[in-house]
Amino acid sequence: MRLRIVLAAAGLAVAAPLGAQGNTALYSDWSGLGGFEYQRYGFDKGYSVQSGSQWSIPLVLVAPLGRHASVDLTTRVAHTEVTDSASLVHSGFTDTQLRLLYTIGAQRAIASVSVNLPTGQHSFPSDTFRVASSVSSPYLTFPANNLGSGFGVTTGLAYATPAGSWNLGLAGSLRIQASYRPFTDENMEYKPGLEGRLRVGADRLISERGRLVLGLTFSTFSTDEFSGTNAQGPFNPGSRFIGEAGYAYGWGRTTLTVGAWDYYRLAGSSDTITLNDTKENVFNAEIRLAHQLSPRFAIEPVAGLRQWSPADYRGGRLYSFGANARFGLSDRWSGVVSGRFGTGWIYTVATGHSGVTATGLSLYLRYQP
Repeated sequence: MRLRIVLAAAGLAVAAPLGAQGNTALYSDWSGLGGFEYQRYGFDKGYSVQSGSQWSIPLVLVAPLGRHASVDLTTRVAHTEVTDSASLVHSGFTDTQLRLLYTIGAQRAIASVSVNLPTGQHSFPSDTFRVASSVSSPYLTFPANNLGSGFGVTTGLAYATPAGSWNLGLAGSLRIQASYRPFTDENMEYKPGLEGRLRVGADRLISERGRLVLGLTFSTFSTDEFSGTNAQGPFNPGSRFIGEAGYAYGWGRTTLTVGAWDYYRLAGSSDTITLNDTKENVFNAEIRLAHQLSPRFAIEPVAGLRQWSPADYRGGRLYSFGANARFGLSDRWSGVVSGRFGTGWIYTVATGHSGVTATGLSLYLRYQP
């Protein structure tokens, strides 16, 4: 999630409207972003694992292609380790995403085609599959939450327009993925179902100093298919809803930002059996107070709360505290460094109640000619 926010900020920063010059490409010039991310979770004795950690090195490149088109590329190198009685480790590239964007009209509509290149590892021995599965948790998030999957293509269309004092946006996408083998030592093939996604968003100014942002995303899936000797039959993963809200208020060199998102997943099903244990809700809220100390340096303390609520047991809660520092090294180089510490608990039927500690560190550097 943190990298997505940084990427969105980088994209908006270079997307200056150039309609008067006949150039409507989303990116007006090329730029690059790289860095280092680290996240670790430690668990009390009695939980199924002692710790899970990951570091990654992201690389993002964006560039215009002519007067109306743009392209961006995202990839990572990640090292993931899960420790219980022994350590399970995986290192290597994750999948690479290559996206082409085409601006229609005066930047009110954007069409996109995104290709998932399977540069990451998507097949694991069954006894080490926990390394890949552990990073996909919506509660305890890692920098790279998917180490690898099959080749995939996503098409999308987004449109935005002013409506009185509001700005309204609507976007939709459709994703299809090729089948792959999740286990190297089992004769099983997995074909992900078709995913459709619809997102609506709105924002407006509140007085002269405040801005309100709202968003709602709906994702639905066709049936996943398993085939092979050890296949378990079809599986419907259940639809998902993500609601977002944020408010920012600025005065002088200081900006207060309050934001929250809620991820709600309906229960999946296998054949005609509803799997209630797949139903869950994750709520996350943050408050940030940014202060510009100089033209090239700002400090931003952060406090957050995350609540995980599965359908059949208590789930977990995590409190986090930290700070971001935004800096400019020159007219071309800028960056963000962040540090986080978290404490909380997790509860499962199998292991009961267990304390959790979290440590996170990230550094992003951006170059723009």
